[in-house]
Amino acid sequence: MQYRNSKMYVPTDKGSLSVHGTSYVEVNSDRARLNVRVSSENKSLEEAQDKNSEISKRILSSLSDYGIDKENIHSEDLSVIRNYDYNTNTLTSYKVTQLITILIDDFSKIDDVYSLVIENGANDDISIDFILSNPNHYYNKTLKRATQDALNKANILAKNFGVKYNPIPYKIVETSSPLYSITYYSSSITYAQGISPGLVKITAEIEATFSTYPY
Repeated sequence: MQYRNSKMYVPTDKGSLSVHGTSYVEVNSDRARLNVRVSSENKSLEEAQDKNSEISKRILSSLSDYGIDKENIHSEDLSVIRNYDYNTNTLTSYKVTQLITILIDDFSKIDDVYSLVIENGANDDISIDFILSNPNHYYNKTLKRATQDALNKANILAKNFGVKYNPIPYKIVETSSPLYSITYYSSSITYAQGISPGLVKITAEIEATFSTYPY
């Protein structure tokens, strides 16, 4: 009688395990960004531009005299809006607007700078953002925590499903970015309003895929 040698069948196909790693931190902002709009309106575009330029130059000069570094003052290009009387379909005036952005690292100076721009002609919306001077530093720390979160989840899922896995993922996708994953809080302010720095939320997310094997 012949007997066939037989072995237990062991599946060798690899599987995969995908996890989503996420983390976030909230830190106090260390920089204020004051957004100042200067607007002028006139039937003459040239006169509106000249008036707006005069106010903007006065504000910029006052900021320089106060001691704000030039590198912390940014003046955007002019924008022009044409106003019409839609009953008669005629052009009535031009509105010229310029945005001046001022970065302030010493929060005790915010009230002074706000008063300064008002006194020198700022006549449109003024808002303040509390931001970070080095956001990438915090984002990279948060990203590292997100990778650890992915590893922890992979370990839990592998154990619960009874499979082995290679702890080195064969695919990693960073689904967040510093540009879109940092939440700043902005608000309009009025003179003498109590201003205090706000929290900044930094979020990092990844997707990681690991190879799995049966026990």
